[in-house]
Amino acid sequence: MNELSNKLSQLIESGLYPNIITFLTQLLATLILFYFLKKWVWKPMQEYLAKRSNVIIDELESARLVKEEAFRMKEEYELELKQAKDEAKAIIMNAQEQAKLRREEIIAQAEKEAAYIIEMANKQIEQEKANVEKELKSQVVDLAFLAAEKILTENLDQDKNRHLIDKFLNEVGK
Repeated sequence: MNELSNKLSQLIESGLYPNIITFLTQLLATLILFYFLKKWVWKPMQEYLAKRSNVIIDELESARLVKEEAFRMKEEYELELKQAKDEAKAIIMNAQEQAKLRREEIIAQAEKEAAYIIEMANKQIEQEKANVEKELKSQVVDLAFLAAEKILTENLDQDKNRHLIDKFLNEVGK
């Protein structure tokens, strides 16, 4: 053990262990350095980091709000687009319905006009038919008078009268 204590004292003398005064001086200088660093560097750095953190949080919150607003606007746009499509469909359906009604009105009007034209044509045909019948009766009467006149002027016998009437009827039939 002696030997160990000798070696230990040699080590102490050779400067392996620090000098207490140097140690205390260095410790005091380090503490002073930490104090000034804490006062002038650490607090401003903490304040800067806190401000920076607040700015980042504000920007993230702002971005979240902008994203929510964009999503809300997108939903409103989609809703308006859907409403516009629905309105367009309604307008198209209304226009088709009105066109159908107008077509039916036009067809009804055309049918009415056609019926009127047919009625007028029928009346005109009836009038022409009546005129033709009247004229035909007039001609038949004239022919009958002619036949009677011939019969009276040629008052022959009964066979000859029959023959003249048959001849007359044949002429009328042609």
